[in-house]
Amino acid sequence: MVDGIDRVAGGWDVRSMRGVGVSEVAVGTVLRLHVGSDGIEVHSAAELTAGGETYKVHALARINPGKATQLLVKVVTEVHVADSGVLRVRFAQGCQLIVPVATDALGWVVAVRGRQCLRSEPAA
Repeated sequence: MVDGIDRVAGGWDVRSMRGVGVSEVAVGTVLRLHVGSDGIEVHSAAELTAGGETYKVHALARINPGKATQLLVKVVTEVHVADSGVLRVRFAQGCQLIVPVATDALGWVVAVRGRQCLRSEPAA
């Protein structure tokens, strides 16, 4: 696979994003996080935990799109893609973004150095 992604028990770890802050949060029809030269696109509903609260966030459905801006400049401590298809992004400040498997559409895309490396296909 691409340098910066490691196969681990139960999934994949994107180590190239560790210790890097989110430099841009863009909310349109998808939620985009730029993490250095890497990025994450969230196409489906996600859960964002911040400040002890959990919020459903979905860019296209316009559900809490402003909550995603809380991730700006947060430092990533872990990006893990489980074999089940769940994407989990943890931040040093205690925030967490979890994107479950989408049943009807593309769920998320992880790109390292501009190349799509991992993506969630609709569940069968």
